[in-house]
Amino acid sequence: MPIASTQAWTEAAATVDVSQRMLVTLELLHSSFIENGQPSPIRAVMNTEDVTFHLDEGAPLNAGQRVLFKAVPFGIEYPRIGKLGVEAPIWIDNVNREVARYLEPATKLNESVVVIFRGYLASDPDTVGHGPFRLLLRSVKRKRARLDGTLTMADPTKLRVMREIYDSQRFPALMVAAGA
Repeated sequence: MPIASTQAWTEAAATVDVSQRMLVTLELLHSSFIENGQPSPIRAVMNTEDVTFHLDEGAPLNAGQRVLFKAVPFGIEYPRIGKLGVEAPIWIDNVNREVARYLEPATKLNESVVVIFRGYLASDPDTVGHGPFRLLLRSVKRKRARLDGTLTMADPTKLRVMREIYDSQRFPALMVAAGA
């Protein structure tokens, strides 16, 4: 699981239709990520094989295009309150293969690595179902082939929390749960 979970969450994830599971992606951006004179983001998907996804229109690079995300094992824990505000520990495994040649020089500069978190349904690689959320990667440490760091909100004032309007017409059970 890309995110630490409760027993109930684990059971629900184990019983979901495989075409409806969420594929979590990370897009890492930094001014030092350059290949052949062009910006070259690191794009990773928490999956066993590479997947091509359609980026949202607001993406900083390749907006509205289909791009390849490499299968790279990573995990994000639930956020916790830290000295920089809300923080979420992250680990990225197998960094020798895809990530190390970019991230090590970037962490030596006085510029944060931007991480864009998106979730896609396996059945719909053309629609961002969760996110995008713009985060900053901080406190990066490398231990052999594993990279550990902390994600913080890039601009928490622009975070959209609710995308649905929860009213009694569409969600009548909410009124019962609220005791109304």
